[in-house]
Amino acid sequence: MADVTLWQRIKDDGFRPPAGYPVDELIAELEHMLTYADSRLRDDLAFEILGEWIQLGVCDHDLPGLGDRMAAGLLRGIGEVGTDSVFGRSFSAVVLGLVVERDNAVHRLGPADLSRWIGGFTMWWELEGDLRGAVDAQRGWAHALAHGADAIASLARSRLLGTAQARALLGSIVIRLRTTDGWALLASEDDRLAYATMALLHRGDLSAADLDEVIAPLQTLGRQRLRVDLDPEACAWINSLNWLRALHLQLSLGVQAMPWYAPDNHFDRLIPQREQMLAVVETALREYSSWFADR
Repeated sequence: MADVTLWQRIKDDGFRPPAGYPVDELIAELEHMLTYADSRLRDDLAFEILGEWIQLGVCDHDLPGLGDRMAAGLLRGIGEVGTDSVFGRSFSAVVLGLVVERDNAVHRLGPADLSRWIGGFTMWWELEGDLRGAVDAQRGWAHALAHGADAIASLARSRLLGTAQARALLGSIVIRLRTTDGWALLASEDDRLAYATMALLHRGDLSAADLDEVIAPLQTLGRQRLRVDLDPEACAWINSLNWLRALHLQLSLGVQAMPWYAPDNHFDRLIPQREQMLAVVETALREYSSWFADR
């Protein structure tokens, strides 16, 4: 069982690692606490402390190893739905993203590390069957889809990510939306997914044609007329519509970087072919409703 007093003291002391404790042993305990079903231990202590330590450089000496362990955590219990194993998978995803973000500042990773992690991440992302948001008052948020979206945003900003990998991640977002049957996403997952998409588009190496290609299956889905109260596959229809709406809004209004990201995170760049991309999203949206006015 975690020493709550110790971890709370570390948090209250500005997240400074305590003297007299081997830092690797502390990091290992934090990693284990990410799997806990108690939201205070997992979210308020383990995730906050480990996240701060990654950003402060406490984990720099073993950044590739930490990423490998998080990638492995993505697949523990995969296939289970409704169990507490989802917390470990979900929080492994968001911590993996923080590791990738940190590398932009310290350059401790290589292309092979990122490729390996993307492979494991994509497998988890497309297979995860437990898409609960908030579970209950004690367990708190599982939020696998939102945490996965955050990880994609981090991967999009990696100095090591290639164009083909970025294109594949964009396609994986659409695959995930199409496989949400039975799960109505009601906790702003559509906004988080749109923000991850914007991170990929802000790179500047994806075109309107790339976006059109990956969105095409959603146009086919939009043409289906489903009964929300009767058809379980209607959830994927609604989730896809909400993502398209969120993406259209973010493309129209623009987004800014979260404050903890490095300043060279691409968000100060204009998106090439932004107007053409808006047109692609608008075309898809029109398939979902006859209420939109014709141009």
